[in-house]
Amino acid sequence: MARTHGKDSQFSFNAVDLNDELSQITMNVDIPEAEITAFADAWQNFLAGKKNITTEIQGFIDLAAAAGDVTFFDAMGGGVKSTVFDPVGTGPAAGAPEYQCTASGLNGVLIASYRISLPVGGAATYAVRLQHSGLTSRAVV
Repeated sequence: MARTHGKDSQFSFNAVDLNDELSQITMNVDIPEAEITAFADAWQNFLAGKKNITTEIQGFIDLAAAAGDVTFFDAMGGGVKSTVFDPVGTGPAAGAPEYQCTASGLNGVLIASYRISLPVGGAATYAVRLQHSGLTSRAVV
């Protein structure tokens, strides 16, 4: 089984390529469940809910030139945006999915949080948590 190395991953937010500054991308998919157990049931029963997808990205920041800082700061509160996350970096193909969340109506990605860290003697970084709304597709060819 082949393994995927994170160094070739690609990520864009609202058509802005952030590959040069990102150090980590984490996509979380949670599926909440509701308990539907009745009094006569011998075991607990559950019903799966709908997917809740968030993406967390971290990167190095250059406040004079960074595309990420200005892009995220300007997009806060500005409605849904589109994202493309390609873990392999080759575009959608067999064994190489590409995750897309396209802004349309209420569908898209909202900025849930944005954090800038400027440690004394360390690298300046940012972290963003994106909340997906609506369909996030997993494209393969």
